[in-house]
Amino acid sequence: MNNEGQAQAISNQNHDVFMDYLAKTRHAARDEAIYLLTMRAGLRISEVAGLTLNHILNADGSLKEVVVLRRKITKGSKTRTAYFSHPELRQSLENYLNQRPGTKKETVFVSQKGGSFSANSLAQVMLKHYNKAGLEGCSSHSGRRTMLSALLKKGVDIVAVSKVAGHASIATTQRYIHHDQEELLAAVAL
Repeated sequence: MNNEGQAQAISNQNHDVFMDYLAKTRHAARDEAIYLLTMRAGLRISEVAGLTLNHILNADGSLKEVVVLRRKITKGSKTRTAYFSHPELRQSLENYLNQRPGTKKETVFVSQKGGSFSANSLAQVMLKHYNKAGLEGCSSHSGRRTMLSALLKKGVDIVAVSKVAGHASIATTQRYIHHDQEELLAAVAL
């Protein structure tokens, strides 16, 4: 069930289907890392496109757990913090960074031609993958919506979820909760 005008949330089963699909794509390590940044860290696709190596790597080259997203790449031009602590995300980023093409570009994700991605081009890449994997209604925002909704359903304080999301208002965070048909049927049956 999709909320009107919102990206489709991704079920656990569809997550597994999509990860299997991405593993077979031409740029599997890159595409998985892009997807998991939205799904496991709640980043917007524009933030993913704007990430630089300095954002995500410590001076010794290790992956940061707490990443400061500068105003230049965030919605509303407000510095916010992202958390790269999910094991699936960390493993995926490490895999990608080990395979990342050699380039002088500072952006984390580079195209097959060695250039940086725009937010729009990354959104189109993800939309193409969702469609080919048969996940209709999903967009580059689906991972973010799924992650924030899951946190709220698990009982994480809405103020904390709002901070993770980088929302200025809790009302914005509330719009992210997604209920699928099975949950609604169970609720009515009570």
